[in-house]
Amino acid sequence: MQNYVQGITEDIEKMQSQGVLGANEFGEITGEMLLNKNIKEIPSLLEPLLPKSGLVCLAGSSDTGKSAFLRQLSMSVSAGLKTFLGMKLNVEHHSAIYVSTEDDETANAYLIGRQNNDLNMDPASLRGLRFLFDSEDVVAELDQRLTVQPADLVVVDCFSDLYTGSMNEGNQVRQFLMQYLHLVTKHRCLIIFLHHCGKRTETFMPSKHNLLGSQAFEAKMRLVMELRSDLADVSYKHLCCVKGNYLSADNKSESIKLRFTEHLTFKETGERVPFENLVPISTNNEAKYQAIMQLKDDGLTYDEIAKKVGYKDKSGVAKFVQRYEQNMHK
Repeated sequence: MQNYVQGITEDIEKMQSQGVLGANEFGEITGEMLLNKNIKEIPSLLEPLLPKSGLVCLAGSSDTGKSAFLRQLSMSVSAGLKTFLGMKLNVEHHSAIYVSTEDDETANAYLIGRQNNDLNMDPASLRGLRFLFDSEDVVAELDQRLTVQPADLVVVDCFSDLYTGSMNEGNQVRQFLMQYLHLVTKHRCLIIFLHHCGKRTETFMPSKHNLLGSQAFEAKMRLVMELRSDLADVSYKHLCCVKGNYLSADNKSESIKLRFTEHLTFKETGERVPFENLVPISTNNEAKYQAIMQLKDDGLTYDEIAKKVGYKDKSGVAKFVQRYEQNMHK
């Protein structure tokens, strides 16, 4: 019993040292305490997209520039830039850790040098960008590094190289991600996983359902973004937020259109493109169905969905879904 009480005392002291103020004698956080924090908005690293802490995913098909996007973001965090692609960047530690499983030290040196042709950063400004190329235990290594020097951002490039279980086994995926969730809780940082979309999903509407593997992966993410190429010009890319509980409906129905340069950097265009315009015309019905399912998952009623996808009322939406699902099973 004495050991048990001592353990509780140590946990309370740890919580207080981490800034969790007002924990009761059992180390619990109550509704009263949360309300008294008077938090008016979710703290963000990149407004309004990226939260200050949590698990996030950037997914896409091959050759869409996912790694380049995350390297550029990491460089911007390390350099302490005020904005990234026109959005406000709230950097605290001026540090990012990039776990690279596909590109080694030489490759990353080349890629960062190439991107810096556009970014023109002083090498000293990237002192806070730390790479992890090879480790027997990535989680333990990250824990040690974050303890020695906190970071605003951790990028894991990529999820499927580190996760060795079955992609379709929800319990295994959840157990794997819990290790990273503990890092987030302990070190108050944002972790972004680079992930892949399924084959031929580029012909579908941008959706969280396009991700490879178990739904358990997507469920653990606070935000899911899909990066895809423009249909008419591959030098343009579309950043699509397909899941984000704290984002507005517009942010989850229109892409952020970006220009992708020859030096592998992204530049803002100021344009937004409706998701339904990002799929070939021949797949419009599939795109419309996925859009409706996405909006339904987001908690919208059929009346609200009808306004979003161009139907007069909910009956039109219901009839379309019924016909589409009947054709799927023929």
